[in-house]
Amino acid sequence: MRDAWSSHENWVYECLCCATTWEEQFEVRHTADGHGGEAVVYEHDGHRCTTPWTDHVCPNCESQNVKAFSAPWGKHGAVSKARRGDDLELVFRLRRLHAW
Repeated sequence: MRDAWSSHENWVYECLCCATTWEEQFEVRHTADGHGGEAVVYEHDGHRCTTPWTDHVCPNCESQNVKAFSAPWGKHGAVSKARRGDDLELVFRLRRLHAW
């Protein structure tokens, strides 16, 4: 018998062209393959989709130049901080995390 479990992930997106931000929630289904590996499937609004960090389009300007931030950055924390003038600090922090 294979182990299977689900979890929810929130992702925050920021358009690098128009600075629009939005949040999306995904259901993540994990299944162990019995050999130490794991298969992961993402669902959004009940439909299978690609991983949350790929293939996003800005709902405002339709640009594909979109940056994704996972759950710890959720609730627009990193994005709103940058808008208050801490841009340089945020850039260095993202570079340390290899996310920029």
